[in-house]
Amino acid sequence: MHLEEIKNLPQKIVRDLEGVDHLKVYLVQDYNLSLLKRMVDFGLNIFGELGMDEWGLVPQIRHGNVFILKEEDKKRIIGLAILMRDWEDPDKAYLFDYAIAEEYQGNGLGHHFLTAICENLLEQGFKRMSLTVDVENMPAIHLYKDKIGFDIVKESKDEYGEGHDRYIMQFDLDDAQ
Repeated sequence: MHLEEIKNLPQKIVRDLEGVDHLKVYLVQDYNLSLLKRMVDFGLNIFGELGMDEWGLVPQIRHGNVFILKEEDKKRIIGLAILMRDWEDPDKAYLFDYAIAEEYQGNGLGHHFLTAICENLLEQGFKRMSLTVDVENMPAIHLYKDKIGFDIVKESKDEYGEGHDRYIMQFDLDDAQ
């Protein structure tokens, strides 16, 4: 099944991306191997060896929330977001991976994509979203904190090993409206 066919099933297209022609936000609930490969390649291109492979992505599609941003009639993925429910706080979704293709960054797509995701999570019954971000990733911190409204709730030293300091951020999804 191709993603373009998935859009005809109920609740698969989250929404058109506001203010941007031909871009749609999809909640991926099914896939074929071609789509799976495109999502894995996108993640590896952005995150390098830290990107999620098919062994991690398939369970996320089946049991988490995977969103992609793409042009309606094109195969190329422009944005990817992977979320999971927080087991200690079932009202909270954790943003595991979030990226916009490099050549599309700086044009507001990250803001629009993440806003659409927040609105959909709220519709699903989530109340909060959290994430971690590298303390030196100023463009991401600017998006999360200044554009969306995330709060830095903690700085975690060596979160992913020595020298990998992260901010833990949280957002009240009611503020997304």
